[in-house]
Order: sequence, then C-alpha cells, then structure tokens
Amino acid sequence: MSIFKEIKLSSLILITSFFLVATGNFKFFQEVINVYPLAENFLFVVSLSVWIFALLVVILFLVCYRYSVKPILITILIISSVVSYFSNNYGVIVDVNMVTNTLETNVKESTELFSIKLLLYFLILGVLPSYWVYKTKITRTTIAHQLWVRIKSIVCFFLLFLAVTFIFFKSYSSFIREYKQLRYYVNPTAYIYSIGNYISSKIESANVEFKIIGKDAIVQRNTEDKKLVILVVGETARADKFSLNGYSNNTNPMLEKQNVISFSKMYSCGTDTAFSLPCMFSKLGKSDYSHKYGKNMSNALDILNYAGVEVLWLENNSNSKYIAERITYKDYTSADVNPVCDIECRDEGMLVNLQQYVDERKGKDIVIVLHTLGSHGPAYYKRYPSRFEKFTPVCKNNKLNECSDKEINNAYDNTILYADYVLSKTIDFLKTNSKEYKTAMFYMSDHGESLGENGIYLHGMPYFIAPEEQINVASVLWLSDNFDNNIDNDLLNKKAKTKLSHDGFFHTILGLMDVKTNVYDKDKDFIPYKK
Repeated sequence: MSIFKEIKLSSLILITSFFLVATGNFKFFQEVINVYPLAENFLFVVSLSVWIFALLVVILFLVCYRYSVKPILITILIISSVVSYFSNNYGVIVDVNMVTNTLETNVKESTELFSIKLLLYFLILGVLPSYWVYKTKITRTTIAHQLWVRIKSIVCFFLLFLAVTFIFFKSYSSFIREYKQLRYYVNPTAYIYSIGNYISSKIESANVEFKIIGKDAIVQRNTEDKKLVILVVGETARADKFSLNGYSNNTNPMLEKQNVISFSKMYSCGTDTAFSLPCMFSKLGKSDYSHKYGKNMSNALDILNYAGVEVLWLENNSNSKYIAERITYKDYTSADVNPVCDIECRDEGMLVNLQQYVDERKGKDIVIVLHTLGSHGPAYYKRYPSRFEKFTPVCKNNKLNECSDKEINNAYDNTILYADYVLSKTIDFLKTNSKEYKTAMFYMSDHGESLGENGIYLHGMPYFIAPEEQINVASVLWLSDNFDNNIDNDLLNKKAKTKLSHDGFFHTILGLMDVKTNVYDKDKDFIPYKK
C-alpha cells in the first residue's frame, strides 16, 4: 500500500499536527515535568499534548487552504525540525529577539552551528515528512463541503481545547500564571508567534520617522587638550569568568598589571547581540528600548558626531546592528583588510594600522569602537590563537552537550584569556598616544553566555527568565593618568562594586568626551565627577 494515497485536506492537517506535537516538543515536556512531577501530574501532562494539538489544528485550519496547505505545512515542518535540534541540544528558546538575532546573523556564524546531528534532525523530522506532504494527493471536494468541514473542525477542536482547560483548570491556571516561560518551548506555536511579532515590529519600524536627539551637543572642557577614547564592545563575555572579579582561573594576567577598574556587577540590556548592542548605545535604556524607536533615533555615536568628535567603527564580528550607519565604518572580518588572520581573523588585527588613522586626525577628539568577535560560541576553541590555549582539555567541536563541563569552560576561559591580551594591547596603544591625547579605554560586553548550567547553552533566553550567566557581563575601564582631574577616583572605585546596567553606557560615553547636551544625564554616568 502506498504511503502517498489520496487523503482529505483535513486529514493532512491532523496527521501533520500530530507529528509536530509528538516529535517537536521533547524539551517542552522535559521542562514541564521539572515543574509538574509526572507521578503526581500524569493526566495533566498528557492533557497538555491534547491542548497543544487542538490549538495547532485550529490555527492550521484558519490559514491552510487547498493551494496553500502544502507550502505552509512543509515550511513549518522544516523550521520545526531545526528548532527542535537547538531546543533539545542547547536549551534555546525562540522568542522575537532570537528570531531577530537569527535573521541578522552572518553565514560564518551560521555554519559554526552546523553538525551531523543537526542534519539528521533536518532530514528525519523536516525533509522526510515534508516529502510525504508534497507527494500526497488531496481529495477534491466542493467549496461548500470544504467550508463546512473547516468550520466544523475549528469549532470541534476549539471546544476540545476549552474542555481540556476546564477539566484541569487549576493546573492550567498555575501553568499560565506562574510558569509563563514554559510557553516559549512549545513547538511550533511559540516560534510562529515570535515570527509574527518580528514581522509586525519591522513594519512598525519602517513607518517611524527618524528622531534626531542631542543636536545641541558640544565638547566643553577646561583645557585645549584632546581626547582619544577606544570603546571595545565585547562579545559574550561573562563577568564571573574574569579573574579581575575573583574567578579562580587567572584569565586576566595582563589587565591585572594595567591599573584597570572592573565593574563586576554590570548587567546587560538584553541576552543577544541583535537587541543588546543597539540598546547599549541608545538613550532609551532597557525598560523603554525597542527596535521600533531605538533604531530610529540618534545614538551615542551620532551625538558624538554632532559635537565634532571623529568617530570610527571597526568591525570584526557580524555587523554593527544599525549603530554605525551614519559614521565611518570599516569591516575587519576579511584577510584582505585584517592583517592578523589564521583560521579566522583576530580581534587584535584591528589595532595594527590604527596609529595611521589617529595621526591623520591630530588636533581632533577621537572615539574608536572595536566590535570584537570575543567569546562567540559555540566554537569557542576557534576564538583564540593556539598560543592562548592555557586551560586544557578543551571542547573541540560545536556540539557542546557532547563535551564535558570542564572542556567547555576551559575553551571559554581561553577566549577570555585572549580578550585580556587584546584589551591590554589596546591600553598599550593608548599609552603611546598619551602625550598627544588624554586617553581611555572602556570595555563592555553585550551579553553573557550559558555554558551548560541547568542544561542551557549559548544565550538569547527571554530576559525575565535568563540565568545570571547570560546577563551579568564583563566591563573594564582604563584611564590615563592625565585623563581628567575632575574624576572622583575613590567614589569611582566604590561605584564599580555596585550593581550597574547598560542603561548608563550612553551617558558615560558622552561624559568621557566632555560632551554637553540636554540628553546627557550625569546621574546615569558610571563615572562620578567632583562637584
């Protein structure tokens, strides 16, 4: 008997829905059982399968018609297979920020996530059932009959959804009210909802007029001296992995000799680069930031530019996430530009020819942003030259759940060791320019990283459930001795030990450059100044 026999459209939707619920929600039910132990909640856990199945069937009947049903079901099967892989193996949740991060990543980052296991998920859970959907013939019926079946199915399954909710009302009440985070694991409804939100936000953003703020900005200081400040934007660096903050492995041997200040309790705006990076440079702050308004408003670098500061963005990551659209931008991800490349182009390469840029702008204030590749996962072992492999053994593949905790942490610690070298080398570069300029380096990571704690890897969790490892980020400040006599160093050292957030980054950048503007808030500046 052929498996491609002719079936009704309704049967095709029901079979596909059952397959998606049965094969795509292992992580969801694993998380549910952690909260609702199976021994005491067996019937409720079983009811969740029916609940999700009924909801999915209703959604598909609403959007699937004779000529759209196959493209829609095949697309969902393919995407769901990939989501299942990352959910099961990395604990990844696909919310709207993860959708944004995924669509804005580059080919290099994407290929690092490839594995044979991912291919098997894709083929077995995606391609094979999609092929069945494609080859199966749908029984032809009249439009009136199709409409009747559709209405009847939607009503029946919606009533089933309500009935299950009513029977286990107390359990569903706590499930919805107290464990909202679990809904992000439901495959495919969670990512369908997130994709819808992403599309909606893109449409809204496109219709928002760009708002110029800080146009009144001017550099105002008591001396004629000029300043040279390098902002190093870190990638995926956790505060608790810096020995400057008390970590047992000596990951900061060079910075420890540089008289730096480490902000050990710095918290990020988001848990992924696509959200956190533009939020860092925005005036809006975490509570008010959205791409709709944040990307359509002058950021800190724009305002520096308004004030006459020379601003340069050097890129060795993916891109600037729209921050550097209106300033000078140079890509260092290629060996054609970056002089320090082996298996990949290194962050230190951005420093090689930087002196020429500075020399050509003598007599001007300068701010340079180095957007580093840093500790980007999952291939941590690629993020540093071989001579920095101090902590061993290391995880040498991108399937982190197949490595030991020690191997993963060692590989990650080596990335921090290399970042320590790059930052120290940046400080040395600034020291050579300290006769001509008042110099400073401010390092800030965009977000942290999970390294297998509680079965979670990488980053990008919704902020309200994000673990400490993903939001407590590394941040380091170095100031030349002549930088600013008006800084209250005692208070600065005390403040560095208190809880701070990315919300102050915007104001600190302006404060470092003595930029006066009505959008600058002295109280949010990380650096305290004498009255």
